[in-house]
Amino acid sequence: MEIFIRSILVSIFLLSLSCSPENTSENDINYSNIKNENSESNEIDLTNSSISKFSFLALGDSYTIGEGVNENERWPNQFVEIAYENGLDFEKPEIIAETGWKTYDLLNAISQTNFAQKYDYVSLLIGVNNQFNSRSIDEFEKDLNKLMDKMNSLKKSNGNIIIISIPDWGYTPFGNSHNREEISSKINLFNNSLITFANINRLKYVDVTEISRRAINESNLIASDNLHPSGLMYLEWAKKIYETWID
Repeated sequence: MEIFIRSILVSIFLLSLSCSPENTSENDINYSNIKNENSESNEIDLTNSSISKFSFLALGDSYTIGEGVNENERWPNQFVEIAYENGLDFEKPEIIAETGWKTYDLLNAISQTNFAQKYDYVSLLIGVNNQFNSRSIDEFEKDLNKLMDKMNSLKKSNGNIIIISIPDWGYTPFGNSHNREEISSKINLFNNSLITFANINRLKYVDVTEISRRAINESNLIASDNLHPSGLMYLEWAKKIYETWID
């Protein structure tokens, strides 16, 4: 009997040790460590996460480089701002364009440029200098096919290309000294080639020509050189291009 009572007392003593505050505290520390490790891991994941921006390559001539306006007034730059306002984040547009370029000038420039990436969006606005310098429609169309090959090689596999119409410079103050009807007729022929080209290649096409023709009555649409669009006209282009291309 004495042995049995002693056994019970030992059991009660051991049980009291296992339930002591010291042991409970040790268990709390272990859970706290596990919780902190998990929290730190989550913070690292959130810090390393990033949202990629869309890349944009704009190809063309004076109308793309924005002759006569500030950089932020160029239509590609304003297009990016409009996209941002609508929840789409773009990188700063990369522009391959110069005043006076014809289609073959643009082809040569593309061939001589080392591109660091492929692009989500590629635009083409070219041809006014072909028309101004009396280059043939046949040459223009052949160069367009070559430009198509270049653009396909520059866009991502799921990239998007848009073709933009040639503005009508005959409706500018500079155009007053020329035959406006003849200029418009030739611009229309070149734009018809662009429409056909866009349809054959299943590309989106946007008409900014009609906006450019408003300049004859709206002087605020023309830059100080009396030939190229103002930032306001480029804004109207950018809105229409966004609506056609993205919206």
